[in-house]
Amino acid sequence: MLLRIAALLLLASLAAGCAIRPPDRSPPPLTASPAVAPNFAVPTIRERMVLLARQEWAIFGQPVAVRNGAGELVLEFPEGVPATYETQPASLSRVLLYWYEVTRAPIVGDQGELRPWSAAFISWLARGAGLTADEFPPAIAHWDYIEKFLARDEGERFVARDPAAYAPRAGDLVCISRSDAVREFAALHRGPYHCDVVVEAGNGAVEAIGGNVGDAVALTRVEADERGLLKPRPDRPWVAVLEQRDTR
Repeated sequence: MLLRIAALLLLASLAAGCAIRPPDRSPPPLTASPAVAPNFAVPTIRERMVLLARQEWAIFGQPVAVRNGAGELVLEFPEGVPATYETQPASLSRVLLYWYEVTRAPIVGDQGELRPWSAAFISWLARGAGLTADEFPPAIAHWDYIEKFLARDEGERFVARDPAAYAPRAGDLVCISRSDAVREFAALHRGPYHCDVVVEAGNGAVEAIGGNVGDAVALTRVEADERGLLKPRPDRPWVAVLEQRDTR
C-alpha cells in the first residue's frame, strides 16, 4: 500500500513538472544573475525572435507566399516538399501551441473552422524569445498590441513607426490593414490587421514570416526602395512598422 501511494505521489509530481506554463508568467532568464556570464554566445531577444520564426517556417515546409495571375495568394513550396496547411495533424499541433500560450478561448469557431491565429503566432514568438507581457502584450488580435505600441514612448521595447518614413530591420514587425478604412499610418484605429516578423532586410527587399498566411507559417518577400522603405502595396497597404528597441 505504501509503495502504491509513493508511486502515485511520484506520478503526480512528474505531471506537475510537465504542466504547460500558464500564459501570464514570464519565462525565466537565461543566466542565473546579471553578474554571471554564460560560457556560450547567447542570441539577443531580437535574434531569438528571428530564429524561432525561421524554425516554425521550416516545420511548415518553408512555403513562400506569392500572388498568382488572378491576384490570389498561393503558397510555393520547395521542390519535393509536400504542401502543408493548418489542419494537418502535425501542423495543427503547432497552431494549438501558439494559440493556448496566449489564451484559453476556444480556437474552433462556430462553423467548425480555426479562428485566425496570426496574432497568437507573433505573441508566441515574443514570449518564446523572452519578452515579458509588459514588453509585448500577448493577444489574438493584432490591434491589441499595435494600439499599445502607438501610445508608448521612445524608452519602450516596441514603438510604432510610419512605414513611409522608417525602414524595417530584422526583428521588427511589419503590419498591413485588412480593411479599406485604413490606408496609412495616420489613420490607424481599431480594426483587422496582420503583422509578420522581419527575418531579413537589405538589397532592395524585406523578408518577413507570419502565421496563418495561406493557412500556414509562410514567408513573404516584399520590395523596398533604395532607403530600405517598404514599397506601397495597393491591395493591402503597409500601415505600420513596429520597431523593436534593444532595451535589454
